[in-house]
Amino acid sequence: MIRVENIYKSFDDLEVLKGIDFQFENGKTNLIIGKSGAGKTVLLILNPTDGKVFYDDVDFTALNQQDVRKIRMQVGMLFQGSALFDSMSVQENISFPMDMFTNYTKKEKQDRVDYCLERVDLEGVNNKYPSELS
Repeated sequence: MIRVENIYKSFDDLEVLKGIDFQFENGKTNLIIGKSGAGKTVLLILNPTDGKVFYDDVDFTALNQQDVRKIRMQVGMLFQGSALFDSMSVQENISFPMDMFTNYTKKEKQDRVDYCLERVDLEGVNNKYPSELS
């Protein structure tokens, strides 16, 4: 579970997020939807100026970089449009963060890619490119 309490994020004098609270529950599809420039990506990626983020009751905002990285390896995000590398296959796109942030073997990566594709009913599209998918 991810819980956010009273999050604020500022860049100099520009306050982007103001007192945001929410909870993502395990086993549910959770979405953050908003107009362009509303702060969705800021909320998910950058450390807050103030407030707390909990991951399974662990205070994410109090962790060191190594512990933060371990948790981020367990969390997935789907970005709106143009977030896939169109010169890479679906397999390579899904494997990309594992190549960067894990020491998984080739077999472990393959198993994870296949599992992810199965979860979204896209089995067997590993070698296709994003433009070949609807």
